[in-house]
Amino acid sequence: MPNSSFDLSKLTKKGTPVFSSVSTAHIVWLRQRNRMESQGQELYRQMQAQGIKLTIVDAFDVTADELLSADLVLLDAFDSLDGSIEMVVGRIRFESRVPLIMLTDGYSSEQLVTALTAGADAIWSQNTPVELLLARCSALLRRWLPPHR
Repeated sequence: MPNSSFDLSKLTKKGTPVFSSVSTAHIVWLRQRNRMESQGQELYRQMQAQGIKLTIVDAFDVTADELLSADLVLLDAFDSLDGSIEMVVGRIRFESRVPLIMLTDGYSSEQLVTALTAGADAIWSQNTPVELLLARCSALLRRWLPPHR
């Protein structure tokens, strides 16, 4: 698969506008202690290349206003959040109902069930191609945001 940006315009049907939610959405990306692990760097570059409004915040320091302004929340769980997944996801759910996606590099089934039970909408692996992650974000936002936003 080539290392090129995923172009939403390729999905356009003749005369029919495409729901371009990812390019119009405000995504809040929560990271642990503001670290950028190598797993997230390509996704970050792709999002920046598409002009996506992206706010990067420490998972433990995110404010209610930042969560309320988001259309989608990415929770970078590439590193272990030291057993605090339930607390972090629970706090996000207390503040906001927007789609919440965890990006992970592998957890036990028990940890994944805990995250989903606490309120994560999806858990995606670091091995998922960037183009697929962006398409999945678009699919979630298509159901969440009003059309033609």
